[in-house]
Amino acid sequence: MRTTAASVLAAVLVLCGLLQPIPRLANAEPDLQSAGHPAADLKLTREDILTRAKSWIDERVPYSQDAKHTNQYGTYRQDCSGYVSMAWGLKTARWTGDIMQVATRIDKKNLLPGDSLWVHSSAHQHMALFIRWADAAKTQAVVWEEYRSGTVASQRTWSAERTAGFTAIRYRNVVEGDAKTCAAVSLDHPRYPELAPAATGDLVKAAQCLLTGAGFPTGANGPTGTFDATTAEAAKQFQASVGLPSLGKVDSHTWTALLARGTTPQVQDGASGDAVLRLQRALNAALDAGLEHDGRFGPNTTAAVKRYQSAQGLTSDGIVGAKTWAALQAGK
Repeated sequence: MRTTAASVLAAVLVLCGLLQPIPRLANAEPDLQSAGHPAADLKLTREDILTRAKSWIDERVPYSQDAKHTNQYGTYRQDCSGYVSMAWGLKTARWTGDIMQVATRIDKKNLLPGDSLWVHSSAHQHMALFIRWADAAKTQAVVWEEYRSGTVASQRTWSAERTAGFTAIRYRNVVEGDAKTCAAVSLDHPRYPELAPAATGDLVKAAQCLLTGAGFPTGANGPTGTFDATTAEAAKQFQASVGLPSLGKVDSHTWTALLARGTTPQVQDGASGDAVLRLQRALNAALDAGLEHDGRFGPNTTAAVKRYQSAQGLTSDGIVGAKTWAALQAGK
């Protein structure tokens, strides 16, 4: 009877999302690259996080550890951690066992909307988005969550006892402040086609943010996604600053120079980090290389570097040093 009772309890916990099969979720496959799915973990304001999270509540997405839901924000697993991963704009859906790779612990008294309440132990595994406190004493949390089988994404108020059993965590890429910033604009795109005045869309936002970051503002209202006269003038000024023709449009040379901006450490096979990510973007702009924007310098990146170096008359060794960076940052 004890064995039977334990089995029943375990089954209930799995259904509730409180006990997840560790081997299956620990190696969760990357999510489908659907329209709108991030190519890299996004930097989001709290407003952005809540807007994304509310989409599943409005769509009444049912809980499931196996199914995935797709909307304008991408494709994610329909359980508690998949829901938080979607709200936080993660490239790959995390689970309770590895969510701390993108989050940090905070004091519960410092919880803000869009943070998370999380627990991961052998008996209890769950997480939810914190929305607000239900009481002045800050003991009862109001959360948005995917809870268990038979329910849909919804708002719930936790008891003080339940709230006490969770740890407060914060997404490392959350950006505090006005949503009219470049914080939530992705610079990662499969291709970087030419942009001319009157163009619109996410690529225009990316170009506007890159131009602003280079010291050539494109307007007081942040990235509008419309290639207007101010953006054209900013492009001309940037082009002149790096020795490119002042065309007033963003061509492959301008994209390459903008995307390569930043520090110029020597990087080669085995390297990783922001410099490699900038390199991959710039090579995709310069060569249409088709590199994944993962910040990891592997065989494909090495091959693209050699191809670029050869085209520029540089030593084709696959090592990105001062000369290769200089060529990229000049838009060659």
